[in-house]
Amino acid sequence: MSTENNEPTNPYTSGQPPQYSSQHPNQYPNQYPGQNQQFGGAPGYPAYGYNPQQAEGAQLAQTSMILGIISLFVVGIILGPIAIVKAKKAEREFNTDATVGKVTGWIGTIFGIIGVLYIIFLIVVAFSFAGTSMMYSDYS
Repeated sequence: MSTENNEPTNPYTSGQPPQYSSQHPNQYPNQYPGQNQQFGGAPGYPAYGYNPQQAEGAQLAQTSMILGIISLFVVGIILGPIAIVKAKKAEREFNTDATVGKVTGWIGTIFGIIGVLYIIFLIVVAFSFAGTSMMYSDYS
């Protein structure tokens, strides 16, 4: 498919060349209705598709994920619930998926509870052995 000057033509256009604005010669015209003319952003959003609410939700989800991962190794009984609360807030208020933060927060919380129970068990066992060794000691 070519014109009489043997130039290739686009089969998807109507044959009319695009009309560009003389005020902004380096700017392309809108190709889709509602498209941000200057930067090509999505309709209803600022340039480059940046949405401050969505960014805040993503930040909360990322924070909950980091806290959840740290809670797997260090003070899970404290950091785990904080990760869960932040993940729920990201999902509820900003409609952002924060499953990783929630899951790692729960696992960290469970590990933290098991760790605290283990420490309590060790203390009880240590005191029980200390009490029995004093009963059978010979002071003579």
